[in-house]
Amino acid sequence: MDNKRKEYFPQRAERVRYQGTGNVETERKTKRTKKRTKSNRSTKSQRTNKARKNDMKIKGIMAGGVLLLVLILFFAFFHKNGTEVSVGENVIGILKDTSMTTDQLKETLEAQLAEAIGAKVQVNEKIVLKRLHINNSHKKEVCTMEYLMPKLKSVVTYKVEASVIFVDGGAVAPLATKSEADKVLEKLKEPYLPQDENSNAEIGFLEKVEIQNQFVSSEEILSVESAVEKLTSTTPVTKTHTVKEGDGLQKIAIEYEMSIQELLDMNEGMTIKTPIHVGQTLNVTVQEPIVSIKAVETQVLTTVEQKEYQTQYDNNKPASYQKVIQQGKDGQKQSTIQITRINGFEVEKKEVSKEITQEAIPEIIVKGTQ
Repeated sequence: MDNKRKEYFPQRAERVRYQGTGNVETERKTKRTKKRTKSNRSTKSQRTNKARKNDMKIKGIMAGGVLLLVLILFFAFFHKNGTEVSVGENVIGILKDTSMTTDQLKETLEAQLAEAIGAKVQVNEKIVLKRLHINNSHKKEVCTMEYLMPKLKSVVTYKVEASVIFVDGGAVAPLATKSEADKVLEKLKEPYLPQDENSNAEIGFLEKVEIQNQFVSSEEILSVESAVEKLTSTTPVTKTHTVKEGDGLQKIAIEYEMSIQELLDMNEGMTIKTPIHVGQTLNVTVQEPIVSIKAVETQVLTTVEQKEYQTQYDNNKPASYQKVIQQGKDGQKQSTIQITRINGFEVEKKEVSKEITQEAIPEIIVKGTQ
């Protein structure tokens, strides 16, 4: 068993190297052929990989080109490179400018209008800006800012800043400037200035009158003369009259520039034969201006302080006896009088102070009593 094992499985040192079954030269050729074939396969594989890489590169370049072309076409046909300017539903023009904002355009327009008319303005309409792509259909509407502004001015309406005279919180008379408004108020006061050089007066308004800036339609602005006329125009106002001593229907009607019939109509149930009495109140109509002028005039008057008469009695003298033993003399005083008038009509007069400048000397008379 061991011998057979040795026969079939010799020791490493006893093994004979395999020399092949064919010709040695043939085997060498076979090896070279295999090697060449392997090399050719490797070369072919490398060439195939390179070709694949080239194909992929070409395809990538083509895809990039197509994408670039798409972007160019998109930019050419859809890029928003203009601004459409509209007022209401009317398109005024298209600017080759996408940086302009609505506020900037409105400010520019109002500034140019203000420069032209000499006052701040406020555009009434809403100006709309819309970004768009300028294509062939839009080319006729494309314009410059220099061309657009005159077109805008011709279609918009606007208000101008005016100096408005307010009476008791209500806007009454808009003037172009504050100096004109001040002039109107001075003209309203002029007729009520005191004529006496020794008098001074505080002239004001019965109502709350003030000047405020406000945007108004340019058509509403008044001239100085028109504003004065408007503020002095009168409207009928119902008031009451308290009957005093000496009053009659005729006299009351004349006082308020009414007819007797108008007075009767104002007082329900009254006829021409209806008696009136002191203290009774009657409805009357008074024509009052929008603005009433209140003048408080102060006068300093020098008046006579009357002398006093004093009587002394002498029991030793007959009753017919009378003698002046001290000659009297009038004195002088300065009185400060305050007169309040509304629209020229005196409503109050009072002495606010007085000063005796020369004392009066009493006159003394002696009379007999027997």
